[in-house]
Amino acid sequence: MTGDPHDAARLVGLALRAARACGLLPIRPDVALGAAAGLRTAVRRRALDAPLLRLSRRLAASPTPEHAAAAAALAEAVDAADYRAALALARTAGRRADLGAEKILSRRHRFLWLCVPKVASRSIIAALRAADPGARLIRRRSLDEILARHPEARGYFRFAFLRHPVERARSCHADKHALARTDAAARRWFVEPYHGLSLGMTFAEFCRWLDTPWGCDAFADRHWLSQHRQVRDGDGRLPDFLGRWETLDADWRAVCGRLGLPHRALPRLNVRPAGTGTEPPDNAATALLGGRYAADFRLGGYDGTGPRGGRRLAP
Repeated sequence: MTGDPHDAARLVGLALRAARACGLLPIRPDVALGAAAGLRTAVRRRALDAPLLRLSRRLAASPTPEHAAAAAALAEAVDAADYRAALALARTAGRRADLGAEKILSRRHRFLWLCVPKVASRSIIAALRAADPGARLIRRRSLDEILARHPEARGYFRFAFLRHPVERARSCHADKHALARTDAAARRWFVEPYHGLSLGMTFAEFCRWLDTPWGCDAFADRHWLSQHRQVRDGDGRLPDFLGRWETLDADWRAVCGRLGLPHRALPRLNVRPAGTGTEPPDNAATALLGGRYAADFRLGGYDGTGPRGGRRLAP
């Protein structure tokens, strides 16, 4: 098996999902079987074990530490004939960091806004599109892909907004993870592709999962992918302005002034009703997220060493 380990894992994951959908995945080995059924199951296992073990060796050769962890776990799952875990591991290892959150590109006002999910993104999109109806809302493209396709945007004013990593993780758990409990599409998108992530997790359990190889940035969905990964370009350049959710109104006013836009208060969209949400984090959960999102704490000044409001605007 050659090629990129993400692609190799994705293909095996797709094959396993198809086998499961067709009823070809072997049943659990602890279930008593008749001789004929047992023979059929053994044949199926041999057919599945070969590509899974090849994938495990391919992942083990990857320089990405998280792939090495996936390789060891996958080999253990095959040895135990735990194909449910093998499917989840292959699907997780086949995912890439999701850098395709929305961006808005305005030629008229020469700006490029970078969405960080769970940071008032619906409200900012509505405000920017109202200010410039001709601006382009770009989905499913990374920042580098947009800059390659629109090189003129390299000289545009670039801005984004950050949020305290603990509160952003709480919002993700209370919104996306909770939605997956009742919405099948959300469950297929936010839970099933990730080994170890399950419905009904408390926030503390979710934090512990984020600190595992399966919750790391290498495979992360945009809603829990580190914020610094979403706002830096391939050259490491940060936006010209980084506002903060905690000072959103003042920072939004500053952006409007810099761009020459008439200031209008941001609409309050996608706001959770009062009394809903997830439990406050305990000290252990906060400490875990402090390590998991250490770069975000530093970037937003949430560790006490950086700016308390938005960064200085570029001249």
